[in-house]
Amino acid sequence: MSMALIKETVKRIDDFLSGKSTREETWQWAINILTQQTFGADELLLEEAITALACLHDADDRLDTANEDLIYFRNCLLEKTPYAISVEFPATRVADERTDYTTPEED
Repeated sequence: MSMALIKETVKRIDDFLSGKSTREETWQWAINILTQQTFGADELLLEEAITALACLHDADDRLDTANEDLIYFRNCLLEKTPYAISVEFPATRVADERTDYTTPEED
């Protein structure tokens, strides 16, 4: 992972949470990074943290990223908190649960 981008992302989170930078400055920076950067598979945490900052653009506060989420991403980037990801495959689960499946030709 890009250490410089990790440090910058942590700084942007800190600056936003402490009121040193505005919501608009923060999400504009994040959108700029997301449109210019290609993230590798080993950079999922960094991409999600920056995406969370980009979500601050929404005018509806209910859809904004919660400060607690930003703190979580910050702590994960600083390796103070383990980053846990959960990948679900709902289509597979539904298919496994359904034993009476028939194709359209069989109906």
